[in-house]
Amino acid sequence: MLTRAHLVDATAPGMEGLALWLATRRMDITASITHAEQDSPAASRLRTAGVKVTVGFDVDHIQADRTAVVWSGATTGPLPELDQAKARGLPVLTRALALTTLTVDHGEPLVAVYGSHDTATAAAALAAVLDDGHTSWVLTASTQGGVPGQGIHGQRLVVDLCLDAGTHEATSWSRYPHGPQPVPRATPTVTLITTAAMNAPHFTDTLEALDAATALARASATVVLPLWDKGVKIVHERLSDRPGPAVVTVGLEESADVWVLPPRWLGTEYLLTLHHRGERHQFTVPIAGRHHALAVCAAIATALVVGENPQAVAQRIGGFRGTERSLAVLGVQAGVTVIDSRARHPREIAQDVTASRMLTEGSVVVVLEPDGVARTSAHAAEIGAALGDADRAVLLPVSTPLTEDAGPDPLDAVELAALQKLGQGKVHRIRLGPYEPTPEQRIFEMTSEGDLVLVIGTGQAERLGPRLLFHLAAPAMPIPQQL
Repeated sequence: MLTRAHLVDATAPGMEGLALWLATRRMDITASITHAEQDSPAASRLRTAGVKVTVGFDVDHIQADRTAVVWSGATTGPLPELDQAKARGLPVLTRALALTTLTVDHGEPLVAVYGSHDTATAAAALAAVLDDGHTSWVLTASTQGGVPGQGIHGQRLVVDLCLDAGTHEATSWSRYPHGPQPVPRATPTVTLITTAAMNAPHFTDTLEALDAATALARASATVVLPLWDKGVKIVHERLSDRPGPAVVTVGLEESADVWVLPPRWLGTEYLLTLHHRGERHQFTVPIAGRHHALAVCAAIATALVVGENPQAVAQRIGGFRGTERSLAVLGVQAGVTVIDSRARHPREIAQDVTASRMLTEGSVVVVLEPDGVARTSAHAAEIGAALGDADRAVLLPVSTPLTEDAGPDPLDAVELAALQKLGQGKVHRIRLGPYEPTPEQRIFEMTSEGDLVLVIGTGQAERLGPRLLFHLAAPAMPIPQQL
């Protein structure tokens, strides 16, 4: 079905990895991208891989020879290419469904990473530790210095099946059905399940997330379950009620099949110690954040379960620096360190805020751009509370492609919850306008030498870090438009 697919908005989160994997498997792939992305590194990678890239979204991009059209699943209105595909009777697949279709067509060996959220680091780490020259991968986020998808020599496939790849607003799901074909079910050789919890708008409650995780686990030959996640622990209990997949537990207690000792921070890297089948293995990995270290432990445990050589795993993971925009240090100016984060879910936000404490002895200023009206409305109180380990919080407007006011601003509830945690005078809300100070100016005023600024978000926040560094270095100079 995907042999001659057209991908809409192919540089959107999660889409590039899929496009690269398909293209490097010598499939005839066409793709459209936005005008803003036409000169981006992602667009360049797509062209180099052989993807026929067009700029803008036009009905003429859907040629008669296409076999399917894939889109990110995130849009606020009609896209002409999707309307044209529907008119031609072509299957219209969301990215998540396309990934499932890809895994069914691929066959074995297939190693999947799944979770209601928080899969990017584990999937990227797993791709790194299994990178033996015969493994390909499709990731939601590329590793620092790497790419999110490849497949020239890949016989074994690692795929991140997380639904949460971009800002989703519930507006157009019924307009673009999946097409006439039945929805396939992935049957991985090994599945690592990282989390199972509510994550609106994908899972409106935890029960829904648990059901999805359990169903995939039962469809797998082997399932790896990190028991430090409460939801995954419940999935483990569910799987014990009848025969099913081979279950491997990973945990911080000696009773787990793979026993993980608490990760030890060495100042610039983590020392990880795992016990598997009576043997003790140690690894060092240059990443920050205990939660990221545990995600790497889950990936290493999965590699050991599939029989990978521990020495080879140690060598490969030693160069793993995490995924792009995942507690990535952008630079230091005027003694202020600026760090980037792509966290969306409240738990991810809280974990990155806590982790930033270990990277400075000064104050931590968190700049948050909440992701999507739907998610922010559902999780507002949790998002605000997630900022509790910061010294100050700066709130940017909610990132959303919606252009019309759909109701109350959910940032009000986020601000209230943050104030309850941090106290008066510690939460600063950015108002955008021609007569308002810029975010860079506001942040500059509240930082001093030795402080750390953690920028969290997936919209305008992606540009804020470099712009802030420029302003810190030259506060009297106008910030270049290209930043």
